[in-house]
Amino acid sequence: MSGPIAFILAMMISTAVAIGDADLSGIIEEAERIEQEEKEKEKAAEYLIAIDPGHQEKGNFGQEPIGPGASQTKTKVAGGTKGRSTGVPEYQLTLDVSLKLRDILEDKGYKVLMIRETNDVDITNAERAKMANEADADVFVRVHANGSESSSANGAMTICQTSSNPYNSGFYEKSRSLSQQVLDAYTETTGIRREYVWETDTMSGINWCTVPVTIIELGYMTNPEEDEKMQDSDFQDLMAEGIAEGIENYLADLSDDKSAESDEEAAALPEEAPEEAQPESESSEEGSSAASSSETALPEEEDIVPAIDEEKPSSDEKGAVKEKRITVYTVPASKTERAAKELREILSRTGESVVRRHILERYVRSGVQMKKLKDELNEEIGRLGGRWSLYLRRMDTGQTIRINDDEKMIAASLIKLFIAGEFFTLGEQGELNVDDYYNKPDLMISISDNGAANSLISACTMDKINEFAKEKGYEETELNRRMLEWNGTENYTSARDCGKMLEEVLKGEYVSEEASERILEALRDQQRTSKIPAGVPVEVETANKTGELDNVDNDAAIVWSPECTYILCIMSSDAGGRIPEIRKLSSMVYNSINASED
Repeated sequence: MSGPIAFILAMMISTAVAIGDADLSGIIEEAERIEQEEKEKEKAAEYLIAIDPGHQEKGNFGQEPIGPGASQTKTKVAGGTKGRSTGVPEYQLTLDVSLKLRDILEDKGYKVLMIRETNDVDITNAERAKMANEADADVFVRVHANGSESSSANGAMTICQTSSNPYNSGFYEKSRSLSQQVLDAYTETTGIRREYVWETDTMSGINWCTVPVTIIELGYMTNPEEDEKMQDSDFQDLMAEGIAEGIENYLADLSDDKSAESDEEAAALPEEAPEEAQPESESSEEGSSAASSSETALPEEEDIVPAIDEEKPSSDEKGAVKEKRITVYTVPASKTERAAKELREILSRTGESVVRRHILERYVRSGVQMKKLKDELNEEIGRLGGRWSLYLRRMDTGQTIRINDDEKMIAASLIKLFIAGEFFTLGEQGELNVDDYYNKPDLMISISDNGAANSLISACTMDKINEFAKEKGYEETELNRRMLEWNGTENYTSARDCGKMLEEVLKGEYVSEEASERILEALRDQQRTSKIPAGVPVEVETANKTGELDNVDNDAAIVWSPECTYILCIMSSDAGGRIPEIRKLSSMVYNSINASED
């Protein structure tokens, strides 16, 4: 035993002897427990945990690059949400829980870096990431809370980058593991419903990181019950304990992985290798690099993928620049990469007439597939109850599935797609200066900012927005109230109207090519992706706009799938809280369209 522990044990034994306690087993066990705690604290002291309480008292709505070297920008620090029942702002809840988390970790022996300890700060998301980077944190936990237009939305999620993140994909595996461990431990400890680990490259506070990072969304402050629960001090203790346990589980797994790697390396070495048989590390690395370079083949055409941003190199964990990934920036709506490749190959072998026949065969084959899919969707929707509307259009063949798609449904935030249309129309006509409204149209779509939407309604007027909808043939679309201002009526649209709008955006024909591109970027930057996008593989690019109110769940999306680009719009009412069902319908569509021909 160590010196201090041996001394404590001697004192305990002396006391026991003095009071006539002959059984020393309990004393020895207690001494061993103390020694184990000391060892654990010594181990914990090797790690630095950075904690970022999300948001701040005053938002900073200036812009900063979404990642290193990016041309795309995002708001520096958004204002955050607030409790629907308690009125407590998100920045206060995140600070309260983060301070408790700090205390727990420090008691366990960890070194802790707090990004902020007061609300009166001005630190951008990129700056927060840089603080964790410069400290060389082993773990960076960003603490946030969720919000939704639907008061029934509830649960916790964590967020990390994707494996193809153009800024820090080298940290994907660790960030994903950290996110998984924190979410599992947090929901197990608190009893809050587990949502999922969301992988996205839209978070600037993640994209700027060069350390393992996760965002935890503690729960929904817009859910009155969850809001009140999260303001209880005792429950906040549980929240902090759950996060701390997740961090420790992640670090334990990390330590186990390192030990396993070390064991494997040791087992691979000869028992008594002569010194001259061991290659010098420098020459060995050079040789390996040269071989790799000489054998590297150009990427196949199917590896060429659409990308949102300009081409950028990515880095591994040691900062070494990897090869750039070849990207293309626009994909014609009428062609997909796979179809284009097939046609080029057939044309080179057989000539134009066979290409025409191949196109016809493809059309017939997809038609049979779409008919079967429509039957399956009708059967599934028939089991769900409530009112449902669905519109699906393949952009390669133009084939469409319509299920109650022209039915007028409560729009919720889908109405913002049409507010944007009139806003950019007035800008094109010179009746307002789009630049005066800065990034409000982007925020209205990408984070469903209601304040931004109301500002644009005031600029355009409800009458002109409704005139725009009717003139453009959006027959079921109607704006009757501002966001979150109840006047006894609702805003309406249809799945077909939304599908038609997205098709015009995709083709660059919604108001103008410039307006279409800006709206498409905002849709691609969408932060609410738990519905249609969650029903497709994480590597598949999507662009979407959701809408939800009590008893209403909607989503309208463009999906760039391997087989073809398609548009899918799903609306539901009288059946609130249907996110899993929409996700399942989305998965059915994706799997059918991308099914193997075998």
